[in-house]
Amino acid sequence: MPKGRQARITELGELQLQALDRLSQLGEGTVYDVLDKFPPKQRPRYTTMLTVLRSLEKRGLVEHRTESRSYVFRPTIEPKRVRGQMLMDVLGRAFSGSPRSMVATLLDTEAVTPEVLQELKGLIAEREARGDDDES
Repeated sequence: MPKGRQARITELGELQLQALDRLSQLGEGTVYDVLDKFPPKQRPRYTTMLTVLRSLEKRGLVEHRTESRSYVFRPTIEPKRVRGQMLMDVLGRAFSGSPRSMVATLLDTEAVTPEVLQELKGLIAEREARGDDDES
């Protein structure tokens, strides 16, 4: 992947990630379709969502076709892949590329409850049982 696109991906904001998630759930959709995937109290305005989708398109993360008088958008990348690239950026910048350091810091936060710790242990066990480097 070109370096410029990588930089653009790692700088996504929360609403951009939410829009990409919802568009991925749909497969493709208009601005109204994406807006319908938001809870009513969290639903952005039409013009805001159109701006977000066009911004994602400029970054190469979505594309559109015209159907009647509407744009129909579709993702060009899976949100999981975007998050992975964002995480690798944080890993490199904040933890000098050390997964151990990043995980140790995460484990010291209040976000890791005993329940979350059990889930993490399960994920690690699954990864060890799989025994390969596939992303899942």
